[in-house]
Amino acid sequence: MTRRELLLLSSAGAYLAPALWADEPQNVSYPLRGISHSITPPDLFFVRDHFPPPALSLESWQLTIDGHVQNPYRIGFSDLLELPTKRVEAVLECSGNAANGSAAANGIWEGVPVSFLLEQAGIGHDAAFLALEGYDSGRLLQRSPQLPYAQIVPLQKCLDSSSMVAFKLNDLFLPRRNGFPARALVPGWYAMNSVKWLRRITALGPDDRHSPFYESGMNLVYNRVTQTGGDRAVARLSTLQVKSVVAWPGDKASLPAGRHLVWGFAWTGSGAVNRVSVSVDGGATWNAARLETTPGPFNWVRWSYVWPAGPGEYVVMSRASDSQGNKQPLVRDKSRKDIYELNWCAPLSCTVR
Repeated sequence: MTRRELLLLSSAGAYLAPALWADEPQNVSYPLRGISHSITPPDLFFVRDHFPPPALSLESWQLTIDGHVQNPYRIGFSDLLELPTKRVEAVLECSGNAANGSAAANGIWEGVPVSFLLEQAGIGHDAAFLALEGYDSGRLLQRSPQLPYAQIVPLQKCLDSSSMVAFKLNDLFLPRRNGFPARALVPGWYAMNSVKWLRRITALGPDDRHSPFYESGMNLVYNRVTQTGGDRAVARLSTLQVKSVVAWPGDKASLPAGRHLVWGFAWTGSGAVNRVSVSVDGGATWNAARLETTPGPFNWVRWSYVWPAGPGEYVVMSRASDSQGNKQPLVRDKSRKDIYELNWCAPLSCTVR
């Protein structure tokens, strides 16, 4: 190990230690009311694993770029740090996050744009997709063989300068459970596409079949399924749906009469959030909330509403819209037959005495 790698490891060591015990897949999220500003502290980032976290070090980690490229190559962590980097504030959300769930987090990411890595490899003219493969592996379905975790993302999305191989979160090296040493970041898309513990980027032609993706059964999950009459349609999940959540008050809260600050977060994968409204009567009437932070193309915004609450029973809801004309639905689309994109306005009951 080089002196620079040793210094890097030393600075990351305290950050990695709390997660070293996690040898099984983790499914952890934290109440959003614990986030004091708009940036989620790394120790409050939600975690969704498919397989046990791999044991990796700065010395052992390598990233391979291959497939439909002119010059396949492999790069180590110290080399990655020498390449041009980009910073982006972006929210990640689990595709199965509940309507008012906390499996979402917003951070400042730093890494090397995937487009730069592909440029060095000489991306082929026939490339249409990228297979992103992680170091973690296991059986996705009971009948599946043991294979690495993998996702397939359209090349065009990965060529956006915001898509990156990230190695920092909020100016610190990634925690192990969030992808240390490096992970993919696909801003504006659901989090399963931002593959953690990234080991390989493979450029695929339009008709190529990537074995870890198809043989594991990954193609059978993370799909939007709609049925109208006898017509059934299946499409791959991608862009985050516009959504807002109430961080405070919580469901079934009991409050004294008076002025209360209702607050939460809102995000979208299309454009930027431009409005959040709050209802305290189950959606019968709506009031404009204040956007406390600046909306952007990938980050969430913190919003608040001053509620002069008198005694009674209330149903609190929030609703967001974005610059592309998308509006958070009041209820779930009845044609949906899957368990994803749960972005309707979730009602919270509240008693004021």
